Amino acid sequence: MSKLSFSIGILSWKGYDSLENSLYSYKKNGLSNMTDHKYVCLPEYTEEGVKITKRYNYKPILARENLGVLGGFKKLAQEMPKGPILLLENDLELIENKKETFSQLQKSINLLNEYKVIQVRLRSRKNPGEPFVGLRKYKNYWSDNIISKTKRFLRPFKAHKLIGTSVYCLENPEKTHHHIVKKICNGFYLVPSSILTWANLAILVDRDVYLEKIIKTAEQTKSKKYINGFKNIEIELNNSWWRNNEFKILITPGLFKHNRLSYRGY
Repeated sequence: MSKLSFSIGILSWKGYDSLENSLYSYKKNGLSNMTDHKYVCLPEYTEEGVKITKRYNYKPILARENLGVLGGFKKLAQEMPKGPILLLENDLELIENKKETFSQLQKSINLLNEYKVIQVRLRSRKNPGEPFVGLRKYKNYWSDNIISKTKRFLRPFKAHKLIGTSVYCLENPEKTHHHIVKKICNGFYLVPSSILTWANLAILVDRDVYLEKIIKTAEQTKSKKYINGFKNIEIELNNSWWRNNEFKILITPGLFKHNRLSYRGY
C-alpha cells in the first residue's frame, strides 16, 4: 500500500492507556504505515508517555507544563510539515480496516484540496462513541413530533444551527435538508459552518490554514468557559464569526471512535 501525502498529530495529556490503545489500533489497521510523518504532543510528559510514543515509531513533542487543548494543538501543528494534517486526541480509536482507512483518507485529502474545506470530519458516523451531545440536541429540535415542531417555531435560529448534525442522525440528510446539506459522493457530505460547529475530534485540516485562521482566531476570542483552566477551540469558535463565514465542512463516513479508557481529572 502506497503512502499518502499527510501527517498524523496526536495530543496526549496524560491518559496513556488510551494513547496506547489508539496507537495499537493505528498499527493494526494500517494508519501508521500510510505516512512517515507521525507526532505525539505530550504536555506534562512522563517517561511512560515518551516510551509508548517511541514504541510505535511516533516522534514525541514534549512540554513540561499542561498547555490545554488550544495550546497543545497549536504546538503540535507548529511542529508538523505543511499540507494536510490529521489531528487526533489520544482517545480516538481507529475502528475501520486498512482498506477502508486508506480509501477514506485518500478521498478526504483530495476533497480537502478540491473544495478548500476548513475541516474534514473523520469521527465515525455509525459508531462515534460517547459523549456526542449534538445528536440529542438535533433530535430534540428535528424529530417529527409536536414538541420538536414547537421548538423549531419558537427558536428557528437554534434549530438552523443544528441542521449539520443531521448527517450523523439520518440515513439521507440531503433529502430532509436538501436546501443546505450537499451529498458529494457515497457517504461524503458538504455543509456550511452556519449549521455545524467546529470540532476537535478526528479532523483533517490544512496545516497553515489551521494555524493562521482557526488557532489565531480562537486565541483572540474571549472565552465564555474554560476546560481545566484553558481554552479548547470549540467553545471559542461557537460564535457569529464562525457561522457568518460559511466555511465549508466535509463530513465523511468516518474512521474513529471516541473511547476514553480512564478519567484524567476533568
